[in-house]
Amino acid sequence: MQIIARSLSLLSLVVVLCTIQLNAQPEKPTPTPAKPVGNSPLDKGDFKVGFSPRTKAKDPKKEMPKDEKETFQEIADALNSLLALPKDVYINMDTCGEPNAFYDSNTAEITFCYELLDLYEAEFRTVTKKQAEIDRMVEDTLMQTLFHELGHCLIDVLDLPATGREEDAVDQLATILILDGSAEGQMSAINAALEFSIASKGDNPRNMLFWDEHSFNKTRFYDMMCLVYGSNPAKNGGMIGPKGLPVERAQRCQTEFKRAERAWLRLLEPHVK
Repeated sequence: MQIIARSLSLLSLVVVLCTIQLNAQPEKPTPTPAKPVGNSPLDKGDFKVGFSPRTKAKDPKKEMPKDEKETFQEIADALNSLLALPKDVYINMDTCGEPNAFYDSNTAEITFCYELLDLYEAEFRTVTKKQAEIDRMVEDTLMQTLFHELGHCLIDVLDLPATGREEDAVDQLATILILDGSAEGQMSAINAALEFSIASKGDNPRNMLFWDEHSFNKTRFYDMMCLVYGSNPAKNGGMIGPKGLPVERAQRCQTEFKRAERAWLRLLEPHVK
């Protein structure tokens, strides 16, 4: 599980960077919170590592390995320093029987499945045989997955509005948080988007679920790439082309990025410590 430790340590660092980003938007109008969240009645919970009391009641022996708990604790501490919660939220890894990650509103748990980690590694092995590159791509995709599920969690526990598809909205949040203004952050977002492109190769047009709450894998790839390009069009011209963004989409990406970033910053600001 060494890659998990590397991945999640990187995630906790990005959360800290996000704190700086959320507090460094002087050019953008922001609403005034009704009440300060620091040391206030609004802050009644924390991100905690492990399984919720409801889950433990069903399986008292369920437990995470010590090294994984320590690594996840870094993330929980970083999130707790950033956000005020009305109740406790639990973060864990578990064997699920399928590659998945999800937020359960009934138990207030964000769960990462071991099978998903294996799937990401297998997918990236189709584009490179270099283990260091595979590890980095898996780390970046895990980062996107964490922030994606965090988005679902925040919409639930903070009662945030989502007027469009929630899955698309939390994809936007994940990408915005990863894009911290650094070259490393941009490459992380591109690697995470690449996973959707790789996954789309296995999509059978005859079996595509048009009713599903998720956008199609290839659509999610282009949506993420659009936000990456739109975050800095002056430096990202090389992203436009046959293997990247069509010029027709790229023309709107700067506006898409600014709107998505502004919307999430306004939604989260009243809950930022």
